[in-house]
Amino acid sequence: MNDRDPRIDLTEKLFEAWSSGDADAPKPYLSPDCVLYDIVGGEHVGWDAIRGFFAQGLTIWTDLVLLPEQYWTSGKGVACNWVMSATVQDEMFGPKNKGKKWRSEGMSFLEFNDGVVTREVDYHDRGAVAESLAAQNES
Repeated sequence: MNDRDPRIDLTEKLFEAWSSGDADAPKPYLSPDCVLYDIVGGEHVGWDAIRGFFAQGLTIWTDLVLLPEQYWTSGKGVACNWVMSATVQDEMFGPKNKGKKWRSEGMSFLEFNDGVVTREVDYHDRGAVAESLAAQNES
């Protein structure tokens, strides 16, 4: 018997979509009027705004991966912690960091209705990418 909350399966599919490199991949898992609030990137309301935000990020982080690790559920939704990583494609963090992979830990809280996400709130540290790269340069 599988007692796993189906919202966790949906969360995993959404995070696979965020990690796919395809700006349209998350669409089936989000309501048309979904709200994405990213503590660093601000609030984006509706699929078009979310897609625009995500597509812009993919131009910078072409191999972006968001890998959930643990889940917590409540009547209101699902929380998960994750590790985000990508490779620096240019010299935005200096020439010595071009080609290096960074990692950043964070958490999300997702609310659902009728089998889709209606709200996603992402918490992570704006400075974590630079800190990850600096730690690599120290070793």
